[in-house]
Amino acid sequence: MVQDDLCFCCGKDNARGLKLEFSYVSPGTAETRLTIPEWFSGWKRMTHGGLLSMLLDECMAHACISLHGHAITAELTVRYHTPVEVGSEVTVHARAGEARARIIDTKGTITDASGGKIASGRAKFMIVKLPTDS
Repeated sequence: MVQDDLCFCCGKDNARGLKLEFSYVSPGTAETRLTIPEWFSGWKRMTHGGLLSMLLDECMAHACISLHGHAITAELTVRYHTPVEVGSEVTVHARAGEARARIIDTKGTITDASGGKIASGRAKFMIVKLPTDS
């Protein structure tokens, strides 16, 4: 799997990045874990919703890449189920469906250590050909 080493989410060379590592149990799925850094605190130590949205987006992108190749977000919808405090460990899981033309429907969830749902998302990704693709 081709990775951008400067990506904020998964890049190993981004000094300010999250350096997420993804696992791929089967084609079309992706999963990662993260202890939410304190500096993503919103109101009263609750994790900022923008970070949760970004985690879903990134994991769904990785699910797409594992099945269809490079894809970019075309539409993203996030539903927040319960707040999560910074410093908590979360798991992000995503699944990509079949491509229809160049569009892939995806689903993702973020859960806490006990399996409780924190946020869920749906997105449409568009398959793209990058200059580095052969």
